[in-house]
Amino acid sequence: MGGRLTIHGVASAVCFVAARYFVKETQYAIGGHSEPVRAGVSGSQETVAPGTRSVAACIVSYNPGPEARLTLYSVLPQVSKVFVIDNASTRQSEMALSDLCAELSVALTVNNENTGVAGAFNQAASMAISQGYEWMLLMDQDTVAPVGLVQRLMRGVDRWGGIRLPAVLCPLSLESDPSGHQSAVPDADTAVGACMSAGSMVRLAAWKAVGGYDESFFVDYVDHDFCFRCRQHGWEVVQVCGAVMVHSPGSPIRHRFLWKRPATSNRSALRGYYMARNRILFYRKYWRFDTRWVLRDVCNAVKEVVLVVLFESSKREKLNAIGVGVLDGCRGLSGKTQRQWFVSKR
Repeated sequence: MGGRLTIHGVASAVCFVAARYFVKETQYAIGGHSEPVRAGVSGSQETVAPGTRSVAACIVSYNPGPEARLTLYSVLPQVSKVFVIDNASTRQSEMALSDLCAELSVALTVNNENTGVAGAFNQAASMAISQGYEWMLLMDQDTVAPVGLVQRLMRGVDRWGGIRLPAVLCPLSLESDPSGHQSAVPDADTAVGACMSAGSMVRLAAWKAVGGYDESFFVDYVDHDFCFRCRQHGWEVVQVCGAVMVHSPGSPIRHRFLWKRPATSNRSALRGYYMARNRILFYRKYWRFDTRWVLRDVCNAVKEVVLVVLFESSKREKLNAIGVGVLDGCRGLSGKTQRQWFVSKR
């Protein structure tokens, strides 16, 4: 226990120092182009960059680590309000998060039950609308928002506002690659089929028009389902030129296979279940609407299963969870799973 506490303390200290440095760099980078940003160690937000006053942010937490401090420090200078929704973390994690939010003057809502990502997004969106916000930035608890992310996304509103209303503005999401190889960054805005929630910005009028996030998905494919429903209602999902986020799905490990270097996500069996089940639910719901997108995603799903077989540990447990997820998806089961035989092993 003492060793674990020491390691946690060191990690917290490192994140605290990194957070202080990050805020100073953010203030320096934005200060030359806009009003001063004052979000120091206290976290109080006196002034935000022009064009971002109508933007709130939502961070969903579940047993967050010390990285949550850096996430908050990266977001605070860029928006007018931050809502942290905690989905029934352990008592120890909840207390640490509560202290952090109090220190930074951030609004914290603690749920007694895990409502899933969709439920937390809906809670934050309702609060943001009631307080007059027009947009909401979505962030994972361990993802850092690059300096100027919100300003870059807001430029997409100006460019697309007179053409087709964007419901979701998203950055190019680059997967963290230990080899250093990254995809080329496009030099123009692009309408896309769907995007990940982390780093994206949602028009709250669109959220209200389509009925919010579908809480039956609980976690995986919540973001894709929302994007597709927005498109069905005539809104656009736009990947904004110049906005980039680095994202690490699961705990990625890159492997050597012939002349290629495939990466595995190493998700838990529980996440494998949700991913498989919700994929089937999503396919059943939208295969007629965007058949090409669904077929591409089916190919990605098959590839992920092959990588589990070839490279990941606990293959039997994960493959069983995926198989059960597929069957439950075919049966139309949704929401938080009650299957404890692999939930208890997560």
